[in-house]
Amino acid sequence: MKQLLKSTSTLGLALALSLPQVATAQSTNCTGDINAYTYPCTLPSGVLVKNRMDALKAHEARQISLIQKLELGISQADRDVSKDANALNAELKTMQQRLAVTREEMAKARANGQAKQQQDNAAAQAQAKKAERAEAEKAAAAEMKAEQKARKAELQAAERQAAAEAEERAARKERRADQQDKRARQQAAAAADQQNNNDVNVVTESLTRKDVRSSDQEFDTSVGGDKVKKDDSGLSKFETALLLGLGAAVVGQVLKNGDEVVSRSGDRVVVERDGELRVLKNDDALLRQPGNDVRTETFDDGSTRTIVTKPDSSQIVTIRGADGTVLRRVRVTPQGEELTLFDDTQVEREIVVSELPQIETTNRQAGLSSEDELRRALLAEQSARRGDAFSLRQIRDVPRVRAMAPQIELDAVRFATGSAAIAPEQARSLARIGNTLRNLVLDDPRTVLLVEGHTDAVGDATYNLALSDRRAETVALALTEYFDVPVENIIVQGYGESDLKVATLAAEPSNRRAVVRNITGLLR
Repeated sequence: MKQLLKSTSTLGLALALSLPQVATAQSTNCTGDINAYTYPCTLPSGVLVKNRMDALKAHEARQISLIQKLELGISQADRDVSKDANALNAELKTMQQRLAVTREEMAKARANGQAKQQQDNAAAQAQAKKAERAEAEKAAAAEMKAEQKARKAELQAAERQAAAEAEERAARKERRADQQDKRARQQAAAAADQQNNNDVNVVTESLTRKDVRSSDQEFDTSVGGDKVKKDDSGLSKFETALLLGLGAAVVGQVLKNGDEVVSRSGDRVVVERDGELRVLKNDDALLRQPGNDVRTETFDDGSTRTIVTKPDSSQIVTIRGADGTVLRRVRVTPQGEELTLFDDTQVEREIVVSELPQIETTNRQAGLSSEDELRRALLAEQSARRGDAFSLRQIRDVPRVRAMAPQIELDAVRFATGSAAIAPEQARSLARIGNTLRNLVLDDPRTVLLVEGHTDAVGDATYNLALSDRRAETVALALTEYFDVPVENIIVQGYGESDLKVATLAAEPSNRRAVVRNITGLLR
């Protein structure tokens, strides 16, 4: 730009210097102004020359002044250009510095990105290795667990085998002792019978189908009190029915021990003492099956011994108390082997209910479970009893003791209001639980099952108690009739409206139910 300005100034100066020559050639005026174009004058030549010289000098002065101004302008322009150039150079330098900084930052960013990528790759590899190690450890743990389970199963099998062998040895020893004891007791009993024949009332029966009740038959549901007229023998109809169902001395026992008879219906009697209700019935009624021979020995104290002989020559010997409650039951095989199912003739161990474990009740329904699931549930131990055992009475009467044995609800059976009968199609729907119970007894002939009956809260509590006990007996009969579950291994008990599944006073079908428990592990 500076060279351009210089070239322009030079051109202007040349033009300016050339102008006087043109003016000189054209001027002939007398004023000496070379720029004046007037008519020629008649001044002398010397004056003309002087004027001409003055005009030239003035013109030169003006040219010099113009040149000076041009030079000053050029210098100022040079300074401005230099200043602008310096500013541009400074700005360029600044931009170069910024560019350098930007490049440095970009280089650092690339380096950091590469480092971060390397770190991420390393972390991903470490995570992958960790997952691989975890998977390997998990597989190793599973394999170890499987091996431990297999070893445990082998040890348990060996232990069971050893226990079975030891039990078999003990059983053979016990059988020999029992046979010897049995012979001694038979001899003693025979001698006692000969000496005290008048002290024992003996009744024998050979039962046919018309002598027994089936599961689809109703009980007598009439309800009455004990304040009725007495017949010629001095006994009321209630007392007569009680005698037939519960034994000769039961009436006197019931009326003398402080119990108050509050209702009777059919072969059930409900008594009350201190505000608590109790149902009395013949616990041997289940054993009255077609083809059985029954020998009932009633003693002076009102207790009885019933010997039921089955068609296969096996016997069921049951001792009942004066109130009809079963105390002891023994199965005698055709080979003479005696298996005690339960024995409440021993001294009962006192229990503190508050110290018993609190078991959360689980409601497993038989119709929704397979036979394997039902078997596992019936064999489950839900209490850490540390070797404790209970009497049959305690299991029947103490809810917290009874809860230690898991319950199976027979959901296929739903009783109509006031009914204790089961239709055949309902009974057949008990196939899974019936087969499971039969197999349990086959595997362990000492198995004892408790069948419970329950009602809703509609109606009188005493009647509901008797009705629930009938329902439990009906279920036991159905299990025997349809699935060959041995009746001697079953105990029935009604609980009326005391344990409602659904807390309501209305007619709720879910409350009219039956449940079964395996109480073998709770008995001593």
